[in-house]
Amino acid sequence: MRISEKVRKIIVQRRAINGLVRKNLKEKYVGSKLGVFWAIINPLLIMFVITFVFTNVMKTEVKNYSLLVLASLLPWFFFINSVSEATPSLKNNSGLLHQFILLPEAIPISLVLANLVNFLFGFIALFPIFVIFNPAIVKYSFLLPLVIILHFAFTLGISLTFCVIPIYFKDFPQLLNVGLMFMFWITPIFYTLEMIPEACHWIIRLNPATCYSTLYRVLLYQGASGGARIWFEALGFSIISLTIGYLLFIRNESAILKYI
Repeated sequence: MRISEKVRKIIVQRRAINGLVRKNLKEKYVGSKLGVFWAIINPLLIMFVITFVFTNVMKTEVKNYSLLVLASLLPWFFFINSVSEATPSLKNNSGLLHQFILLPEAIPISLVLANLVNFLFGFIALFPIFVIFNPAIVKYSFLLPLVIILHFAFTLGISLTFCVIPIYFKDFPQLLNVGLMFMFWITPIFYTLEMIPEACHWIIRLNPATCYSTLYRVLLYQGASGGARIWFEALGFSIISLTIGYLLFIRNESAILKYI
């Protein structure tokens, strides 16, 4: 089936996907009194822990270090939550796919969209803090929707790819947590490239998440545009990720249907 035909079918099922997004958001905070406010609380708590360690133990003297961490930590939560939830989602929602005429990719797409909504809630709530500490970021705030779109496309592509892998390698979901932990440490979230030895820069630059983390920090913490190179990197990784992810999903659709 052509990609254009698949995209058309996804658009046709947009109401069903919208319903799944709402269902996912409700299930995420079922029984929780604070509900969606955990989208703000979780990154803030981790930010405080990292800030305490780096300012009191490692004695970093970076100005407004907590904001430097928070700028990259919010989008990181969106990425890992989306990938972690989407990877086992086909097997976990097999009953739903058997009961309704629903495209298999609607499941991971709805999960990534639900996490995007969750991320946007926390992002909008915390954005004024960045403005208060650095009013200069308003100048380039019009670029924030663009980096969010690129980051969403990259995350969706990775999520679609990781949905397929458990079909052939059933232990993959268990290994995923280790992989994401490793990725966390080589993504400049609580440090910048200038803070680590130059010999290690190539490892950080090979990580595709680096360009998105850097863009969020440049826009929210530094109040700058970031330059053309980093934007082209983000665009390239987004296109590659989404293209590979969706092609892989389509070509393994028969295996997916047997798997669920």
